[in-house]
Amino acid sequence: MKCALCSSTEGHENLSYQDSKTTKPLLVSMCNHCGLIQQNPIPSKAELCRYYSHDYRQDYKHSFEPKPKHVYRAGTTAMQRIHFLTDNNISSGKLLDIGAGGGEFVYLSSKQGFNSKGLEPNIGYAEFANKHYGNQITAGNLDDLQGSYDVITLFHVLEHLASPIDAFAKLHAALNPNGKLLIEVPWIETNDASPKNIYFKAHLYYFSTETLIACASHYFDVVKIDTQSNLKIIFKAKAQLTETTLPSPQSVAALKTRMKNKGWGEYLFIGGGLLKPVKQLRRILKERQIKDGSPKNILDNLSLKQSFQSHDNNNLQTKAYE
Repeated sequence: MKCALCSSTEGHENLSYQDSKTTKPLLVSMCNHCGLIQQNPIPSKAELCRYYSHDYRQDYKHSFEPKPKHVYRAGTTAMQRIHFLTDNNISSGKLLDIGAGGGEFVYLSSKQGFNSKGLEPNIGYAEFANKHYGNQITAGNLDDLQGSYDVITLFHVLEHLASPIDAFAKLHAALNPNGKLLIEVPWIETNDASPKNIYFKAHLYYFSTETLIACASHYFDVVKIDTQSNLKIIFKAKAQLTETTLPSPQSVAALKTRMKNKGWGEYLFIGGGLLKPVKQLRRILKERQIKDGSPKNILDNLSLKQSFQSHDNNNLQTKAYE
């Protein structure tokens, strides 16, 4: 196995031998030199392009376009991501969302002050977004990236791409000076993922905080790190490129220990696994209330609700100072 981060071909540790969803054979290995966890081998770009443009959404969502419950979930998450940007002083500018899905983030971020567009490899989802929200979403992938932007976002996209290093090169070239990049990926170190629900065919890479930063380090500096369940990092484009900074031997050793210690006890009692059935029931009850709403109405209601909450919070803060 050749590591996609450090290019080492000497020494790796196998972490999984089967797909968590299908139980089919799937080898996932960790590089002993830098700690990057990846599928072995990585599929070709042609195979990935074919899979994501036609089969991925059907395999994972069982639908060729978002259902109302998917719109509600994605819209709720989109508002949280928008708040993460605005809380870190990123509230306007020309924005591109890569892997835009059904277009919920593009639509809602446009309503919140961004000039937003999207790229989505699945034709059905891209058409859905343009039809229901009037979004500017192009059916395509990272290789189709054109133009320059102030902000680029990738939510649960990087782990699906053939080469994270090549991806960061393309993203850096597409950002304006001082441009910001928000990456969100599943966090391999989290304690709230079931030990039997981690490794999938669709996920080519599994990032720790250190390996994600290392993959970006030639092109980007870190602005903000958030590890609440998923791993979110805001990066700032470097004016002058530097050498890639690999994780230290100590951090690689710590990650190995972390992976060995992940287990059912931690997931159930620390990661909240015991409470997940209750949370799922609450989500189902909420989704039943919106199942007949149009996609645009669902998102508009979410945006309006957030506006009222922000207004109420501002009033409370004002009263606190009176």
